Amino acid sequence: MLGPTLQKRWDWRAAGNFICGGTGSGLLVVAALLSALGLHTTGYALLASAFVATGLGLVWLEIGRPLRSMNVFRNPATSWMTREGMVAMLLLPMGILTFFTGSTSLLILSAIPAALFLYAQARILHMAKGIPAWRTNAINPLIVTTGLTEGMGVLLIFAGLVEGNVAALFVGYGWIIALSLVFLRGAAWLNYRYSLANNAPEQTLQVLERANIVITLLGIATPLVLLFLGKSYPAYQLPLAAVAGFFMVLCGWFCKYQIIIYAAYYQGFAITHTPARGGGKPGPGLKPGWRLPQ
Repeated sequence: MLGPTLQKRWDWRAAGNFICGGTGSGLLVVAALLSALGLHTTGYALLASAFVATGLGLVWLEIGRPLRSMNVFRNPATSWMTREGMVAMLLLPMGILTFFTGSTSLLILSAIPAALFLYAQARILHMAKGIPAWRTNAINPLIVTTGLTEGMGVLLIFAGLVEGNVAALFVGYGWIIALSLVFLRGAAWLNYRYSLANNAPEQTLQVLERANIVITLLGIATPLVLLFLGKSYPAYQLPLAAVAGFFMVLCGWFCKYQIIIYAAYYQGFAITHTPARGGGKPGPGLKPGWRLPQ
């Protein structure tokens, strides 16, 4: 029996890149969208850049010889890690410049590399064909919607606790965008679990089953309820929005950490009977397509 084994090459630092990088790029995209709708959100560009830089810094720490990190730029034609790094070289200075200039146009323009960065992160996981929890097509919408939802959550937290005014977010499209992102992430999570129902090791499914309770209750249901209450009771919008944003961010981080660290089992395979020899056909215990070493 050669059963599934948990990958050990990526640890909390690799997960931290997907967590911080996804939040930062998602925040920049959401801030640009709200800015285009008339809200003043250019101040979040610096925070978004800081998140992305932190994620990339964690990857740098994970490398045994940090100077080798420059090798990431060698394969733009084939590597999504290379593309992630190259896009980050545009995203970071554009985000910082947006903060200091307060330019709405530059903020909207910086959303382009931010969106590409977020998509590149999804594709990095998707290309890991040996790990069922990562290789499914459903990982792409999950990572993208999770990053955007986390970005919206950070914006709600800072608008409520730092700026002390979230009323503008609950007027017009801001409230609708927040609700839509939570709903879309919930749909992406359900689709992700469904895609792995019969296509992943039992250990992976057990991890996702345990995580499902937290993500469904705290990451989907709770923010939806709090956002509706904030819309209905303007006097309590500030704390309700901040708490909703907290759960939007926290459960996004929890989701990605579970997928990258605990659910990432290699496929493995099993031989239940002694395989037939000499006939060129697999024995009764081998799945079609598997061949033993000669």
